Amino acid sequence: MKILLALCCLSLSAFAGAASDADLVAGRSSELSQKIPASHPRLLLRADELPALRSFLASQQAGNAPLAGLMLPAPEEAALIPQPEAVKNGSLEGSKRWREGYEAANAAGVMAQRHAFAWLLTQDAAQGREAARWLMHLAGWKIDRDTYRTNDELFIQHLRPMIFAYDWAHDALSPAERDTVRAALDARLSLLAAQIQPKFSLQQPSAPDNSLSHPMRFISTLGQGGLALLNESPRAAGWLAWSYEYYLRQFPVWGGDAGGWAEGMNYWSTGITQHQRFLEGMALLGFDAPLKRPFWRNTPYFAMYGQMPYGGSFFGDLTNIMAPTGSIALILEKAAVLNRDPYPLAFARSLAQQPPTKFPYYTYDAIDAFLARFRTAQAALPEANLASLPQSRYFDDIGVVMMHSALGDAAQDIMLGFRSSPQGSASHGFADQNSFVLNAFGEPLAINSGYREFYDSAHHVGWTRQTKAKNALLFGGEGQRIKDASARGRITRFADGAHFSFASGDATEAYAPNATLALRHVFFVDRRYFVILDEASAPAAVKFQWRLHARSEMKPDAAHNSVSLAQKSARLSVRFLQPASGQLEFSQSSAFEPPVASSYRKKMPDEWHFTAQTREAAPGTRFLVLLSPSREDDAAPPPAELIQTRQGHALRAGTDIVLIADEAVRRVEAADWALEGMAASFIRQTGRLRFALVDTTRLAGPVGIESDTPLSLEGERDATLMTLQLDAPRALTLQLRPGFAVKTVSGARQWQAEADGSIRATLDPGPQTLRLMK
Repeated sequence: MKILLALCCLSLSAFAGAASDADLVAGRSSELSQKIPASHPRLLLRADELPALRSFLASQQAGNAPLAGLMLPAPEEAALIPQPEAVKNGSLEGSKRWREGYEAANAAGVMAQRHAFAWLLTQDAAQGREAARWLMHLAGWKIDRDTYRTNDELFIQHLRPMIFAYDWAHDALSPAERDTVRAALDARLSLLAAQIQPKFSLQQPSAPDNSLSHPMRFISTLGQGGLALLNESPRAAGWLAWSYEYYLRQFPVWGGDAGGWAEGMNYWSTGITQHQRFLEGMALLGFDAPLKRPFWRNTPYFAMYGQMPYGGSFFGDLTNIMAPTGSIALILEKAAVLNRDPYPLAFARSLAQQPPTKFPYYTYDAIDAFLARFRTAQAALPEANLASLPQSRYFDDIGVVMMHSALGDAAQDIMLGFRSSPQGSASHGFADQNSFVLNAFGEPLAINSGYREFYDSAHHVGWTRQTKAKNALLFGGEGQRIKDASARGRITRFADGAHFSFASGDATEAYAPNATLALRHVFFVDRRYFVILDEASAPAAVKFQWRLHARSEMKPDAAHNSVSLAQKSARLSVRFLQPASGQLEFSQSSAFEPPVASSYRKKMPDEWHFTAQTREAAPGTRFLVLLSPSREDDAAPPPAELIQTRQGHALRAGTDIVLIADEAVRRVEAADWALEGMAASFIRQTGRLRFALVDTTRLAGPVGIESDTPLSLEGERDATLMTLQLDAPRALTLQLRPGFAVKTVSGARQWQAEADGSIRATLDPGPQTLRLMK
């Protein structure tokens, strides 16, 4: 990693003295013009690779691989697709015609691209002529600024495949055809540059903004156009250099080094295809510095932890239920090859998806899949075991924690996603700070509710974007601000071990002015069930609502202060321990407010929405809730009850004990335990006690632990041995009382027995395993 960062820094330092974006572009333009070959192809392929690619095609044909046949479309003249009318989105009819327009534009561009690729593979003159016919047809379309402003998807979706077709079929075109197509591309790329370049700085980060989603995606097409026309158009080197520098210095708006994407999994999957395709092509030409940035090494893990191997639920637009696709698997496969990292490839294969066989714009297509198979075969990556990865991951750039019990194993895995984002509800992010989704045992259980018939429909704005459609709190019926980058949340704590995860979020800013405190703590206990504590306060007395959404009807049980749901063979039991029984009003509805447009109802069925509301208005409340996912044939979840405390909150689930504190106090006194810290769990098994501590300086009880700095750790104790696993933030000292006389200690820098029988141990910084033996 140090070498990768050094190379990236070297690439940046060569332009460190640049005074302006123009200076950066000028310096990079000169380098690119000199070093990139003048010959074609340049996009995703080099001329020296063509013999090996043709041999690969022959081997695939011999094996009757389905992708091989798709690479060679019939070269007879198909009817040309006329230029579609540019119609604006924003109504039911307008949305339909807007979509038809960009689909027709993409289909026409793809015809040129497919025949161009077939010519590159076969040198068949008929394929070259067909590519030329489609390119000349596309060049004759009247495309102007109004086209872009009315339907920017129509504009971009004809342009990108047209660029690839020009590069791949370059040598099959006559000089006059090249001039015509090049002039059309030059004019359209000039228009594109004028629309998107003013929105971004190469030297200053762009704040999340509702208007930047499409323009940032289109940077890849500007770069590809500049590469295809390099040294053939006077502006091409500048377009290529500007795009390359943006990816090197500022990309993306929606995430950061951790690899997250604040718009959610759908917009990640449809955007990354565009960005990765451009950068992979540049890397093949020797310009791989952008791909060495931390974002690109980490972003495959955003999908690995967030995309379920089935139709699961996640955060962001178009993700109430999101199934894996061949395109998502291909993103991960490409990332594995580019990063020399076998884990994304292992996860891609666990998704069990067929490679893409169609040619849509938003996802990878059959040509991408064919090229990926070619490169994956060459890479020969080792096998990787997903079980060896941490089971939870925190994406601090977007404020999302994803907790798993068996990552990649659909039949066994429990997954909870928790979001409290510094990017607020901008763009395709929603007003869902401190909300969660829960998928388990192959089914979505607690979902991100709502649909999008078309962007900004009444239902999309009035329901799907709103906090009321999320598994979150409402304050007197009020949620968070929508389409607002300042409606932020913060993950304030993340602790993780082999058998637990814990996260805290603060969404107070997002609820303003309706809240003075909005904290949520999520404890994944023994990777079996979740304890959620909400701390909520309002500027005046209100009733508070705890919301839960599902695909199927739920079963509220007011007598037991609980609600349960079943989704096929998976189950979720939700038990409210605070407020106590009788202090909550339960209600459920299958209606959306506002409803889905009637013409979309068949493909957008109703979902179910549960509310637990406090009976009495008050300036503040606490919700302490136990969520237990299970399978249909599992034993019923063990009974749960609140344990009386002198301070803080405690519950018993079967024989387990869980302690959790209010943020401002961080102290719990209950049963046999006293905790100075945020949370703890105690799992009793035959002759053995397993425990986890979160942000703790002192534990007193059957086991005693004191630290001179707050620690999160997990441990195990029986009659003769106590083991602690922790990651020490610095050199520190622990005072330990395991409950037996200690004879030997291992894993400490030094240790000594104290007069009171305790053990004083000094630990070095970093991951440590400490063992105390009788």
